[in-house]
Amino acid sequence: MKLNPVVCAITLLSCLSSLSVANEPAPTRSPLSVGWSAVDITPNKPVALVGQLHKRISQRVLDPLTATALALETKGADGQCEQAILISCDVLYIRKSVLDEVRSLVRSQLPEFDADKLALNATHTHTGPGFTDADFGTLYDVSTDEGVMKASEYGRFFAEKVAQAAVSAWRSRKAGGMSWGLGHAVVGMNRRARYFDGSAVMYGATNRPDFAGVEGYEDHAVEMLFFWDGRQKPSGLVINIACPSQETEGLNEISADFWHDVREELRKRIAADLFVLPQCAVAGDLSPHLLFRSRAEQAMMQQRGLSRRQEIARRIVNAVEEAMPLAQQRIETDVAFGHIVARVNLPPAKSVEAPFYTTDTIAPVELHVLRLGDIAMATNPFELYLDYGIRMKARSPAMLTLLVQLSCQHCGYLPTAKAVQGGGYSADKFVVGPEGGQALVDETLRQIDARQFGAVFKGIGRNSRDGGRKPDTG
Repeated sequence: MKLNPVVCAITLLSCLSSLSVANEPAPTRSPLSVGWSAVDITPNKPVALVGQLHKRISQRVLDPLTATALALETKGADGQCEQAILISCDVLYIRKSVLDEVRSLVRSQLPEFDADKLALNATHTHTGPGFTDADFGTLYDVSTDEGVMKASEYGRFFAEKVAQAAVSAWRSRKAGGMSWGLGHAVVGMNRRARYFDGSAVMYGATNRPDFAGVEGYEDHAVEMLFFWDGRQKPSGLVINIACPSQETEGLNEISADFWHDVREELRKRIAADLFVLPQCAVAGDLSPHLLFRSRAEQAMMQQRGLSRRQEIARRIVNAVEEAMPLAQQRIETDVAFGHIVARVNLPPAKSVEAPFYTTDTIAPVELHVLRLGDIAMATNPFELYLDYGIRMKARSPAMLTLLVQLSCQHCGYLPTAKAVQGGGYSADKFVVGPEGGQALVDETLRQIDARQFGAVFKGIGRNSRDGGRKPDTG
């Protein structure tokens, strides 16, 4: 029998790889403590709603804005501990000045917590207020609008409320467990139509003779972290999807958009007191809006008796319900946990044309990278085009990598080279360009690497790059 040398070589490498992993020490796992809190961050007066290119004053509250906080801590037998407080907020963006104020308030009340390990993220609703009066120039100026809350007034209110959520979550932490789940729901769509002349238009017409196709990829994964109490009942979950919450973005009403419908449906189906922490994954070129097939979609929704937001919620909650029984079978109460806060200088765009809004510094940007066993989570402060996220996920050594955009700062869009070539809104004015985008990818992956976390993570995820289908050796 003649042996195939390629098969022999692959088999030998596989054996050596397995031997290497087997000889590495097991990761250090410690008991996990989990705390939750949620606060209403809805303004108590009319506000200018930010996110559109015209001024809108809220006429009423359609549904509440919420900040949901998750506190995590592990403490080893040797006294070594790790910490995080993650807070998701139903707002358009996060300003560094607001984050700094939240941290200052938290430090004064929780001296035992490292406030640098508190991270905020925005769901990107377009039906909520801003934080500072000059963020959008005079576009949303309300100085002459009687009875309307200024953005700066809301910013102070927001910081106090969010700090309250952080303190409450930290003080409520108890022994708990975690597990992860993966499902799928069609929510985020690429929103850039491309034409034969090479140009691209956000929400461009697709029934034109020169329509060439949709510019980029879509990611329909629903990535989940489930947290469980001491009786293995669900206390809350993180839901990470590549789509901003802007289905009803043009309303003159305050609203959390489709995440309100998701929360309502989850609490109806699973538990009335369930905490839901939404994260917007990398989705700078995605939205829930349809570029084509919209009439058929509308007909199906009408048959179900659902609004578009309710249809989105149905899809997400179905994914959660399908994954939850599987996640419940592998709850971990002892977890290898690491949390790095990296501050990284990114190269500015070669020719910067400033956006119409104020951006935070890119020297540095703040990135949070968490490892929870085989799971990784990494934040960034951009509206980051999806291709960068796919590069991170495909090269990540973790089993599942949750990416969170619009976190801790506001640095605007970060388009790909292909998008810049096509031009149009979201690819024509930016402070960091494609070169900086790839630097962000590489730095995020460097931080995700388990070796960055020291001895706690020896043996986790160093040889498990998720590069797709394995070579056919048959």
